[in-house]
Amino acid sequence: MNINDPCVRDVYDRPNDQLDYQMVSWEILTNDCLMEIFQLLSYKDLARAGQVCRRWKSVADLEFLWECRLKQDYNVKREIPLRSGAVCWKEEYERLVDRVPCVELKKIEEHSDEVFHVSFSNNGLMFCTCSKDTYVKVYNADSPFDIVFSSQPRGNYWTCAQMSRFSPCDTQLLVSGSRPGREQYGEIVIYSIFGGTFSIQARVRIRPYDVMGTWLNESHFLSARAHPNYGRRQCLCEVFLNKSGQKVVDPQQPNATRSFLFRCDFGTVSYLHVADLTKPLRQVVQRNVSKDVKELLHYIHYKHLQKLSQSYSHNEQDTCTEYRKGSVCEACSVQTSAERNAKRMEMMSLTKFNSATNCFSLHTKTSQGNTEESTEVDEHDTRRLLKSFGIQKADTDSFTKTYHAQVFSNVASDQGSISTNHPGTSSTSLMLPVCEVCKKQVLPDGANQEFAASEIDTSLATSTVEEVTFASFPARYKLFLCFTGSRVCVHHQIGVKILHQEDCSKVVEEDISQMLSDHPDDYSRLDVDTWDHVFELPGQCVGMTLSPCNRYLYVNMRRFICVSEGDIMLDDSPPVSKEVEMFVYDLITMKRVAILTGHNAESDVFFLHLSSNEYYVASGSEDDRGCIWDRHYQACVASLHHDKVVSCVAVNPRDTSMAVSVSDDNKVKIWGSKSFHKKMKHERLIT
Repeated sequence: MNINDPCVRDVYDRPNDQLDYQMVSWEILTNDCLMEIFQLLSYKDLARAGQVCRRWKSVADLEFLWECRLKQDYNVKREIPLRSGAVCWKEEYERLVDRVPCVELKKIEEHSDEVFHVSFSNNGLMFCTCSKDTYVKVYNADSPFDIVFSSQPRGNYWTCAQMSRFSPCDTQLLVSGSRPGREQYGEIVIYSIFGGTFSIQARVRIRPYDVMGTWLNESHFLSARAHPNYGRRQCLCEVFLNKSGQKVVDPQQPNATRSFLFRCDFGTVSYLHVADLTKPLRQVVQRNVSKDVKELLHYIHYKHLQKLSQSYSHNEQDTCTEYRKGSVCEACSVQTSAERNAKRMEMMSLTKFNSATNCFSLHTKTSQGNTEESTEVDEHDTRRLLKSFGIQKADTDSFTKTYHAQVFSNVASDQGSISTNHPGTSSTSLMLPVCEVCKKQVLPDGANQEFAASEIDTSLATSTVEEVTFASFPARYKLFLCFTGSRVCVHHQIGVKILHQEDCSKVVEEDISQMLSDHPDDYSRLDVDTWDHVFELPGQCVGMTLSPCNRYLYVNMRRFICVSEGDIMLDDSPPVSKEVEMFVYDLITMKRVAILTGHNAESDVFFLHLSSNEYYVASGSEDDRGCIWDRHYQACVASLHHDKVVSCVAVNPRDTSMAVSVSDDNKVKIWGSKSFHKKMKHERLIT
C-alpha cells in the first residue's frame, strides 16, 4: 500500500469516528496490493477470488499469478516458458489439475501372475497386456473395457510374455516372450488383427530374450540374435530385418535378411527401437532457414545428407548428359510447333541454386513455351515450391525474378552451358542440349542477353564454401536404437545407427556360421558394422521410449555407485543407485536436454517400461506407484498407486486423459482425469 496515494491519504486523515473500516480494508487497495495478496493464495482460493467482482477477476486472471502458482506447485524451473500452442498459464494449470489421468476408473484382475507390460494401439482404441502367466490380452480402450482377444502364443514353450507393440497402422501385433533354458532364447510372434481376427502369421527366434523386437514399417520388423564368446568376453550381434507375414508372392524373395552385424565386448544388443526423423528434420530446417545447417543438425545427420546430395548430383549429371544426346535444334527440326515444344519440355535440364534454406537445392523448370500461359504456370509452380520450403509469399516474386535472371544470364556458347557464379561458392551450370545435325546448342525459348551479371541479386545465396546444400531430402530417414554395453556386462550405452533398408530385397550372402568357424577364438578380426553414434550413460539402462514425433528419446537409468572407473568389475554387474533418473535426448542434435526424477527401484529391477503421448511421459516404479510427467514443464503431475511394483504405465496416444498401469500385484488399472470422472458420475446419476 502506497501511503502517498491520495485515496489512502484521505482515509488516514479522517477522524476515527468517520472511518469506514470495510472501505479501509478492501476498496482502497490498489491492484498492486491485491496482486501481492493473491500470490499467497492456493489455486482454489485464487479461482474463487476471481468470482468476487470484476476488478478482482481482472487481477486474479493475471498471467504472472498463474505462472507463479504453476511453477511453485509443480516445482517447474523458472526459465521454462509457456508451452507452445497453449493459450495462457491459467488454462495450463487447469489442464494439469483436471485433465491428467490420476483417478482410478476400473481395476481388471484377468491375469493370474505378474503383469509386465502394457501398450496402446496407435489409434488409441485398444491396449494389450503381457504377463508372466504367458497370456497376451487385448482390451477395448472404451468403457466397459471388454476383452477383445486372449491367447497364449506358445503355451508351455514360453516362461512369460514380456512385451507387445502394435504395427504403425494397427493391423498387426508384435509379441515377444522368453523361453526356458540357460541359453536365454526368446521368440517374437506376429499376430494379424486386421478385421478383428487374431491369427499368428510369423515366428522369429531371438537371443537374448530382452531383444523384444520392434516395427520398422507396416510389413517389416527388426529382431536380433547374439553369438557370445564367453572365453574372450566377446559377442557378435546380428540385427535382422524380417517380413511380418509368411505368405510370399515371390518364392525367390527372402523372408529375412541381416541388416547389421555388431561386435559387443561385454553386453548384447537389446530393447530395439526405430525412430523416424523424416518429419522432425524437415521442420527444424524449414523453421530456421537463416541459420547454418551445421548448427541445427548433429554431424551424423549432416554427413549422411551430404552423401545423399553427392549421389544425387552424380545422377543429375548423368541425366543432363542423356538430355544432351539426341537433341534437335529448331532450324533442323521437321516436327510441328506443338510437338517441338513437348520435346523441349522433356529435354529441359535442372539447375541448382544455393538458397537460404541451406539444406535444400531448389530444382525448378525454366519456361519452354512461347505463350504467356506456360510462363504463368511455371512461375506458379516455382512459388508453390518456395512456399513448401518456408519462403514467404512476399519473397516469392523477387526470388522468381532473380532465379530466371541467373538462368538466362552469361550464356557461354563455347562451353555449352549457362553458368552462374556466386561469391564464395562453387559455380553451378545449366547443361544445354546439343543438336545432332548442326552440333549447335539448343537454347530455351526466351533466353537472351538482356540480363547483366551485376543485376543478379545474390543475397539469398550462401556465402561460405563449406556450406553444403542438399539436392534432395530422403523420403524416409530412420534411426535404429538399442541398448548395448562395452565396459560392463549390463546395458549402459545406447547405440545409434542410420537405417538404409526398408525391405528384404538386399540379401547378405555371407553366413554367420562360416564367419565364426573362420575366427573361432577372436571376433575382433571380423569386419563388422560400427555405430554412427553412442550415448554413454553413467548407469544401467532399464527402459526407453520415443516421443510421438520421434525426435526425443526418454531413457530410464540407475546410476552406478562407484568412486572411480577402476572400481567397476567387468565380470559382475556394478552396484547401482535406488533412484531412477529419466534422461531426455534430442535425436537431431544428439544432446541431453533434461533429466526427470521422482521414481525409484528398490531391487535389481529388470525393466521399468515407459510410454509417451503429446503432453505426458509415463514410467513404472518400484515404490508401488507409477509416475506421469509433463513433457514440457518436466514436472511429475500424477502418481498411480498399486500394491506392488509397477512395471509399466501406458498413456493413450489419442486421449491424453487416459492411462493404464500394470503391476506385480497381477492387476491392470485404468486411470482417467478428474473432469472425465465427474462426467461419468453425472451420467450415472442421470441414468
